[in-house]
Amino acid sequence: MILFLSSRYSFSRTSGHRSRAMRIALATALSLAVLMVTISVMEYLQNGRFERIRDIQSFDITIAGDCTAEMREAFPDASVFLYGESEALALGNAYTVRYIDSSYDGSLIIGEGDASTLLVPYSLYFHTADGSLEIVMMKEGRSGMKLPSAERVPISGAYYTVLGSSFDNSTLFMPLPDEMNDIELFTAVKGVDSSNAERLRAEGYDCLSWKEKEAGLYAAFAAEKAMMYVVLSLLFVIILVSLKSNVRVFFRARTGEWAELRALGIGKADVRAVFLFSFMLIALLGIVLGLVFTALMIPLGRSFVLYLTGARPELALPYSSFFVFSILIIAFTVLFAWLEARKTEKLEIAEVLADEAAGT
Repeated sequence: MILFLSSRYSFSRTSGHRSRAMRIALATALSLAVLMVTISVMEYLQNGRFERIRDIQSFDITIAGDCTAEMREAFPDASVFLYGESEALALGNAYTVRYIDSSYDGSLIIGEGDASTLLVPYSLYFHTADGSLEIVMMKEGRSGMKLPSAERVPISGAYYTVLGSSFDNSTLFMPLPDEMNDIELFTAVKGVDSSNAERLRAEGYDCLSWKEKEAGLYAAFAAEKAMMYVVLSLLFVIILVSLKSNVRVFFRARTGEWAELRALGIGKADVRAVFLFSFMLIALLGIVLGLVFTALMIPLGRSFVLYLTGARPELALPYSSFFVFSILIIAFTVLFAWLEARKTEKLEIAEVLADEAAGT
């Protein structure tokens, strides 16, 4: 009986109740979808950032020099490879040239061509008219001094990484040369715990873990995380304010129906339950629609991150957050409806019915 009356009073066409209920449900759904997409984007930007840096830029452990044989023996299940780095200028911008071979495991995605001579980011690939790039590097001259040396290198392909423009637009890739006098060599070890760096240092290796190389980012990461909680709290407060306002307006529009039920002899507790369940149904509809809207808006979040960072993210619906916020929305909806019901119960039934009759 209570559930039947609740569904009837939630979505009946009388006095525009259905349209009001749908507006509340749609407002709840859109707010919840925006909140979920925001959480998904922030989780990607924060939690995935260091994983991408570890996979593409800094690696688990980096050892100065060519120590590939020793590291493969020490870590047989890890990915061990040699690469070199040097600084260069191209088109007036500073770049890091990373020298690699076929063993390189830095999650490069080659979209055009190959890595036979020079791999450039897409931002350069489509802006070089003759298919080559002049690179200026510091090389050791006959006198033993470092002197700038310009070389025009044919571009063999274009690449991108999921780390995005922060890495791609500042890094060029070339094959490891036979002569490495002007190149700083590193041995990278991936797939091991970064704490192994301490043991390697004790054994005499000059090495750093990815956490040590990127230590400066942790303070910024902590600040961003705190700001994320502030933003999410503000978003949820806005949702609650809107929800409370909608509940108040909808409840006042149904005061006459409350008086009619009381006049028919239905007890206060049962009438209150009818109205509480009716608002629960509206909230549940909003949550279901919110799930649909979130699924539709996730691709927009991907496009936003791609535009913002240049990375191609794999955003997913944050189910745990969706469940928590859905429970909170239902709980606060019931709380607001219960408070409005308590206020309504203080009204005189005869006065409410008289006002309704005068209004019609």
